Amino acid sequence: MKNKIGWCNTTWNPVWGCNNRDECKKYCYARIFAKRFWRSKAKSEYKDYICEVEEGEDAYDLMRLIRDLGDRLRFFIPTFIHSNFEKPFPKKPQRIFIGSMSEIAHWEKRWMEDLILDKIKEYPQHTFIFLTKYPSIYRQYDFPENCWLGVTITKNPKDGESGRWDYYEYKQHNKGNLKFVCYEPLLMQMQLIYYLNLEGIDWVIVGAETGKRKGKVIPKKAWIEDIVDSCRKRGIPIYLKDSLKEIYPEEIKMFPEEK
Repeated sequence: MKNKIGWCNTTWNPVWGCNNRDECKKYCYARIFAKRFWRSKAKSEYKDYICEVEEGEDAYDLMRLIRDLGDRLRFFIPTFIHSNFEKPFPKKPQRIFIGSMSEIAHWEKRWMEDLILDKIKEYPQHTFIFLTKYPSIYRQYDFPENCWLGVTITKNPKDGESGRWDYYEYKQHNKGNLKFVCYEPLLMQMQLIYYLNLEGIDWVIVGAETGKRKGKVIPKKAWIEDIVDSCRKRGIPIYLKDSLKEIYPEEIKMFPEEK
């Protein structure tokens, strides 16, 4: 469960997969990870049965299950992974990021209502951090107060897109939960009229695209300065990821106070 994300202590991925078909596929580390490890993950999900089944019809059925699961993981179709869900949490309080391998807006509702949220309620000492590109999803659930609800913003909306309205609405709901914005990867300079209006936001994260893909976007210093200045004017804690070290000279790693 350890990670290199920086702003959380551990990750919890009871679901793998995302239905996004936009340009985020170009830089999505979760898809890259799934392409590398789908086969081993599918086998490990049924490892307790592999040793018991040797041949015959049972073995054929088991291989079919592994193949079907592998196909879902390889093609990044949203899939509930029981072994990940059952992983124990640390005893000491932790910041746990839920869903680094998925988009929570694409989860089946029963996964969230019947399983995820019920388990979260059993661990009030931890902080569970959600993040989505579709903040309207938060209206569908009653989140415990130890959940932080974040929205990912990578660029300004094009004319006719509704994303900015989802963002403004998001700030008005789930009033008992801490809300934050994650500008990662930062792909352009944010416009104040859209996504630099941080009133009602409790925390901000900024990070650059990582990896070595052709066409990789490297943020400009001025883009980061705009966000830092906007946060400082409003007294909002900000966390700059290590991916910005060579672009922005000041190291800032602040965390919000619990509500």
